[in-house]
Amino acid sequence: MSASISPPVEEQRRLRLKDRTIVPSAPYLLLSNLLDVGCDIPYIGPTICPQNGWRSLLSKEWVEFPHGKLSHSFDSSFHRYADRDVSYTDYIRWEKVNARNSGTIHDGEGLSATLHDYYNYAFNTNSTELGMLTNPMALCVLTALVLIIRLLKKVFLPKFSALGRRLGRSTHGPNWENENEERIVKFGEYVYRLCYHSAVSIYGLKYFHDKSWWNKSQGGTRNLWDMHPNHPVEPGMAWYYLVQSSYNVDALISLMELSFKVELVNPLAYSSALIFLEKEHVVDESQRKQEVLKMMVKGGCDQTLLWTPLFQIKWSPTVRGDFREMMAHHIVTNCLIFLSSYYRFTRIGSMIFMVHDLSDVPIDMSKLANFVKWKTTTIVCFVTMVLMWIVTRLVIFPFVICGSVLTESYQFLVEKGKMDPALHEAHFAFFYFLLGSLVLLHITWFIILLRIGWTLVSKGETHDYSEHKNGEKQKSS
Repeated sequence: MSASISPPVEEQRRLRLKDRTIVPSAPYLLLSNLLDVGCDIPYIGPTICPQNGWRSLLSKEWVEFPHGKLSHSFDSSFHRYADRDVSYTDYIRWEKVNARNSGTIHDGEGLSATLHDYYNYAFNTNSTELGMLTNPMALCVLTALVLIIRLLKKVFLPKFSALGRRLGRSTHGPNWENENEERIVKFGEYVYRLCYHSAVSIYGLKYFHDKSWWNKSQGGTRNLWDMHPNHPVEPGMAWYYLVQSSYNVDALISLMELSFKVELVNPLAYSSALIFLEKEHVVDESQRKQEVLKMMVKGGCDQTLLWTPLFQIKWSPTVRGDFREMMAHHIVTNCLIFLSSYYRFTRIGSMIFMVHDLSDVPIDMSKLANFVKWKTTTIVCFVTMVLMWIVTRLVIFPFVICGSVLTESYQFLVEKGKMDPALHEAHFAFFYFLLGSLVLLHITWFIILLRIGWTLVSKGETHDYSEHKNGEKQKSS
C-alpha cells in the first residue's frame, strides 16, 4: 500500500501545462475526481475515506504523481476561469453608480420603474444570469417558457389538426378523415413544428449572419474558443438559448406523451385475483403474480411496458416508428444544451441549433405533405430535405462544428489559454460522446431517408418509416 503525497492541485496544474503528456486519459481523471469530491463532502467523506486519503489504499504505481493513472487531482469547477455573470443586484448597483456619476438619480421605486429595470436587465445587458441555464433565475424563466409553450400548443394544436382534417377531406373525400384520425393528430403537431422551426431559423439567420464564428474571413470557428470563457453573452443569444431549451424540454415531454399511455388498474380486482389463485392452490407467490398479470392486462402483455397493482403503462397508438432514435436524440440534445450553457459554449451551441433548425423546415413540410398524401408536393419536399440534410447534418455538423471541437478547442483553451489540461481531457469526454451520438443518429436517419427514397422510386409509394417502422398502409382515397 502507498501513502504517496501528490503536489498541491495548483502545482499539478502548472506541471500539466508544462508537460501535457503526463495527463492520464479521461476515465482515470473522472474516477479520481469523483473520489476526491466524495472524500471532501462534509460529514460523509471523513467517515468513508481513510485519514490519509483514498489513494493510500492503492499501490504506488497507481497513485505516484505524475505517471500514476489515479495520481492527478484537479479543480472541477470550470468557473474559476470565467468572470462572474451579472446578477440583477449587480445591475441595479451599477445603474445607481452611473446615475450618481452623471449627476442624476436612479429612480428604482414604483412598479413602472421596476419593470423598466427588469426589461433593461433582460434585454439590454450582456452576460447576465439569464445566459446560463443552470442559474436559478434562468431556470425560473425556462420553466415559465415551457408552460407558455404547452399552453400555446393546447390552444393551437386542435386548430392545426382541424386544418389537416379539412385539407384531407377536400382532397380525398369525406370518408378519409374516419380512417386517418391518427394522421390528423400528427398533422397538427407538425404544423406547430414547422411554425417553430421556420421562426427560429429566420431569427437565427438574421441574428447570426454577421457573427465572426460563421465568417471564415474573420477567423471562422476559432472565434468559438478565442478569449473563452469571457466573450460576452448578448441578450439576443441568451434568449435564443432560453427559447430553444424550453422547446427541446417540451419536445421530450411531448414525445413521452405521444408514445405512452397510462391506464389505472383497479387494486380491488388485483387483490381478489390473488386471493382466487391462492384458493386454487397456486402457492408460489411469484407464480401467482405472473398469473394475475395475465388476467389483468388487456390487449396482450406485449403492449404493456410497466404493470403495477395501481396503474399500467402501454405503448400509445400514436408512438413514432423511430421512437428509440428520437428519445435518444432528445436526451442527447438536452444534455448538450445545458452542458454547453454551463461551460459557456453558447457560440458553438448556437451553430448546432442553426444546422438542425434549417434542416428541420423541409422535414416538417415533407411530413405534412405526406400526411395528407399530396404526392407531388411530398416528392419536392423530400428531395429538398435530403439535400439540406446532407449539407447541414452530414457535412457542416460533423466536419466543421465537431471538427472544431476536436481540434481547435484544445489549441485555444489549453495551449493558448489557461485551462488545466486535465479539466479539458475529463470534461470534453462528455461532449465527444454526445456529439458523436448525434452524428450516429444523423447517419441512422439518413439511412431511413434512403429507404423512403428507394420505396418512392421502386414502388411509386410514399412511406414514412420514421412514423411507421414497416411502412404505412396505403389507403385508397
